[in-house]
Amino acid sequence: MVERRTLICRSLLVSLFFLFATHSSAQAASADGKKMLQDLIDGARKEGQLDVMITSSAGEKGARELIAVFKKRFGLDTLNISPDLSGQESQKFNRAVAEAKSGIPPTFDLMQGEAANVLSLMDVGGAERVENWQAVLAEAVPEAFKIKEKVSPETLAGWGFLWSTRTVALLYNPKLISEAELPKTWKQKGDPKYRGAFSMPPWISALLMGILKYDKNEWLEIVRALGRNKRQVFTYDAAAQRMLLGDLKFFYGNADIYFDQKLRDPSAPIEETFLEDLTTMRQVLYVVRKGAKHPNAAKLFALWATSAEANEIFERHAYIENLVLSKGPISQKIAKVLKDRNIKVWSWFDSPETVAKFQWFESKEGKEYANAVAKAQKDGK
Repeated sequence: MVERRTLICRSLLVSLFFLFATHSSAQAASADGKKMLQDLIDGARKEGQLDVMITSSAGEKGARELIAVFKKRFGLDTLNISPDLSGQESQKFNRAVAEAKSGIPPTFDLMQGEAANVLSLMDVGGAERVENWQAVLAEAVPEAFKIKEKVSPETLAGWGFLWSTRTVALLYNPKLISEAELPKTWKQKGDPKYRGAFSMPPWISALLMGILKYDKNEWLEIVRALGRNKRQVFTYDAAAQRMLLGDLKFFYGNADIYFDQKLRDPSAPIEETFLEDLTTMRQVLYVVRKGAKHPNAAKLFALWATSAEANEIFERHAYIENLVLSKGPISQKIAKVLKDRNIKVWSWFDSPETVAKFQWFESKEGKEYANAVAKAQKDGK
């Protein structure tokens, strides 16, 4: 009996020791995070300036509110923030890559773009990693820290910080085609009966994700069929306008386009659905430029942009989704539809295997395949 009591006492003492050690470790981590966050705030205040890309769809009003809330959150009243709202994400990243290769000082302190663009900048040494980002994120944006592996996903961890997502939907004009008449899969879109009914965008970022599900050769044949069937090449915004005018029956684009159009005109003839075989989501992240003139302000804004506070402003002004955070009404509505229809959403960062497929495009073979996809989309060959 005495021996048993001794064992119990020892067990309790060990448990208390580990609880105390864990608590002390958490306190130390919290203290470190607070200091690191304060260092960024103090550094940003001394820099006095931030040159940052903000999505063009936010507009000047949205950008002003975003900046005002950010400055108030960290007590940076004297910080001057110059937002670039001109869009042209791909062109800006191409220029940033050229700057990095040539040793030219960066145009922006902070850039936003899809994961592939962020990776291209990392590959030429044009991006700067935010050291100790997890500790600072835990202190500054606890709701994002809870899902830190998704906010700053594998291969981009500490380099890119997610502030929105782009989920591919099938948008259609119900006056021209019913949901029942729409293709249910990417392969069905290649049926000759849909020839001239839809457009394709001038980029291939969504199409490259076809290899997440399909064999590379099979997917290339599917894209060729799409290339033959398409009516014209339009950006998503242009395609939406042409569809509303009745020139197109449907097109694939970002799911939040539906909410954008309906908020502008509740009676607009636009609805959306999702393809059953492959619905994809692309991450959009902020990345700090290597050699930025104002790195502290850039890092602080990049981390804060992952917050529910920032997401609310983005959704209200730019109608942009964030299915990773899923806090805003647009994101929640899209997530509910996907859940109700039992549609799986695929991303490059779902597993080590999907990450490897993403990285494959940096190889010679991968680049050749991407060129083949671009050609297939353009001319169906």
